[in-house]
Amino acid sequence: MKKAGTPGISQCMIVKNEEGTIERALSWGKGIVSEQIVVDTGSTDRTVELAEKMGAKVYHFQWIDDFSAAKNFAIEKARYEWIAFLDADEYFTEEGAKDLLKAVREAHSQGKESIFASLVNLKDDGALISVMTQVRIFRNLPTLRYRGRIHEGLCSLDHHPIASADMVDKLTIFHTGYGEAESGKKVGRNLELIKREVEENPDDFAMWGYLGQEYMNMGEWDKSEEALGRSLALMPDEFKGSYDVISSVVCLRLLQVLIVNPKTEEEAIMECYRQGIQQWPEEADFDYILVGYLLTKENWAEAEKHLRRALETLERYGTTGKAMLTAANPQKAYELLAVCCFNNGKMEECIRFTTVLLKEDPYLMSTLVIMLKAFRSDPNIASAGEKGAMEVAVFLGNTFYNFSGMKDRLFVLRAAMGAEYGALILVMRNMYFGPEELAAVDAALTRQ
Repeated sequence: MKKAGTPGISQCMIVKNEEGTIERALSWGKGIVSEQIVVDTGSTDRTVELAEKMGAKVYHFQWIDDFSAAKNFAIEKARYEWIAFLDADEYFTEEGAKDLLKAVREAHSQGKESIFASLVNLKDDGALISVMTQVRIFRNLPTLRYRGRIHEGLCSLDHHPIASADMVDKLTIFHTGYGEAESGKKVGRNLELIKREVEENPDDFAMWGYLGQEYMNMGEWDKSEEALGRSLALMPDEFKGSYDVISSVVCLRLLQVLIVNPKTEEEAIMECYRQGIQQWPEEADFDYILVGYLLTKENWAEAEKHLRRALETLERYGTTGKAMLTAANPQKAYELLAVCCFNNGKMEECIRFTTVLLKEDPYLMSTLVIMLKAFRSDPNIASAGEKGAMEVAVFLGNTFYNFSGMKDRLFVLRAAMGAEYGALILVMRNMYFGPEELAAVDAALTRQ
């Protein structure tokens, strides 16, 4: 039962054969939303049975190759002031669901019609892929409906600007469904629907962009480059300063395709990069993507420059509609920056960056290895031999690790071996391990 003055939420979704995710998709909304609406488009598994068992209102919609038609059908069934339209492979955490109530209440009081939230894309094993900005929560108004057979978007039927509340720092939706079998099924289905859209509307720049994305997912680099280039050529000028999947992301994808396509000349890559930062100067991912290319060339100086620029752009302009790759794993970005500093002979900066990372998580093995390589390469420490290595061990023990426990001693020993830091290996073995412990450690290392 909702509190007086609190707008109700209708949770809506369209599904087909989602028996593996439907229970989680409905569980997060229990006690949060006022009703749960499931529109089934032809399931042959237990999706409908499980949804009904969990108390959802289940409706059936004959699939007509049109995602907007199915979603708009679901909206017509909704009775409450706000709608949360998530897919069956998307969910809020328990705390995130409570944040949803706060966000809706705040947006409602401000007279907003929709909410920008963060969408975190995860692999099946929980590894993070990217962070995006999406509108999945919006007012239940007759003027707000989805448009587009595929890659549908929320639009105002009377063409008024949709007033949105920026809640990307307060509200996070998690999205799975990136397993190989599921991804392959979606690619084949989406490709045919997008081709139909392009054939019917050959000047639709957004659909050309989505077509390029599908070819990119299939590894068809030439076809992807052609479609993404067509999208950019058709893109109206007013979209070239906006940040979303039909504007800045099209250029980002083209940059990625040019880099991975072995036929591409370097000047074409750099021209795409220059076009990107000129038209979308607040997007950190142009520099971040270019860094990957520069690292394959071992161009450490340029890679460092562009990494710094990516992180500065992220810090300055944030993540609303932007920086889905840079923001996805800042730890990786700073570790790469430390690697660049190491290869550029900037040992103090390398140690400074790795120190910040290890204070957040001391068990980042690759980060500690980079730090130890920097210490090993420092002329003053190297010239001091075992004494210098002892100073490094004391620093590690005072700053990150508890050497009274076997776990931390063994972790640092392994990192020293990975860094080929012979003096520190001797210090760790002689100062922090007894004879019996050393025998056990050597036996364990031999088995690995």
